[in-house]
Amino acid sequence: MRVHFWSADMAGSAFYRAVLPAVGLSWLNHETSHGMRLPLDWESYDTIVGCRVAQTDPSKMWIRLKDEGKRLLLDLDDDYFHIDPSNVHAASVWDTDMLGRLAHNMALADLVTCCSEPLATVLRDYAAEVRVIPNGLPAQYLGHPRDYLAVDRPLYVGWAGTSSTVAELPEAVRALNRISQYPRSGGVMVRLVGIDAQQAMSLGLKGRQVGALGWVERIEHYLHAVGEFDVWCAPYRSTPFNGAKFPTKWLEASVLGIPLIASDTPAYRAVIRHGENGFLVRHEHEWGKYLKQLADDAALRQRIGMTARGEASGSIMQALHHQWEAAVRVPEGVAA
Repeated sequence: MRVHFWSADMAGSAFYRAVLPAVGLSWLNHETSHGMRLPLDWESYDTIVGCRVAQTDPSKMWIRLKDEGKRLLLDLDDDYFHIDPSNVHAASVWDTDMLGRLAHNMALADLVTCCSEPLATVLRDYAAEVRVIPNGLPAQYLGHPRDYLAVDRPLYVGWAGTSSTVAELPEAVRALNRISQYPRSGGVMVRLVGIDAQQAMSLGLKGRQVGALGWVERIEHYLHAVGEFDVWCAPYRSTPFNGAKFPTKWLEASVLGIPLIASDTPAYRAVIRHGENGFLVRHEHEWGKYLKQLADDAALRQRIGMTARGEASGSIMQALHHQWEAAVRVPEGVAA
């Protein structure tokens, strides 16, 4: 079977919803490709997976693909019907026309796929069949158990995000500033991945113990950067958009064995058992409370991180690629 994952861009979501699924299907001996353009020989493909197909020209091509009898999957990784107004750029991009095309393209698709059940609930208003296929990472990223007792460097407290999630960071800024000044042997360094120093300062982060790496383009470099965190913070506001998200920071932190502190939103509440495999924050002051607990107690960091890592085997692509295979397969008796 030949499958192409046609992505709207090659940002982080494309890694999870196009690149890795294509790789996973290749492990099952299917011929796959991925990218922002259709292959020149697209006519020979059995299935096209369109990630966020909503622009004008791609939408016209989507209709043609349907007319040519291709099996079409439209994949979404976020709730674009409920963009938060604070994300001004995204709100301007996903205007009425864009959302109208997206809804039309979903209705044309043979199947709509997405990464979470709350998102699927939203999308079922626009598509006849919606199937949840979670995000995953290759088993290789499980790597080796971390050294939680390392004492020859500062404790790294980390946050990672993008332009679409930077509005969430202020939820934890006060606690991050305080922990960066915590009088712990070896010190504490706050490390920010995805924003630069100027952005960090504009959000209220300050001090020489706060370092901002900026945007990391290649996913393997990103995973290496966040892999140096000793404690990971994932703040999110309670919004409809965040309520439909997949807990990607949980996926990344658990695979890497990093204890995670996350806001008590539906996505993270579904995977974190408070105090066992992570911490859930319901009130702002709790960021500082849990950060201090983890900074003071290497054994606690180890217990939380290793428990989460032990549960990550269900989140590897080697456990998910059969779900993608079932989704992209042309049903028997239907001409490709």
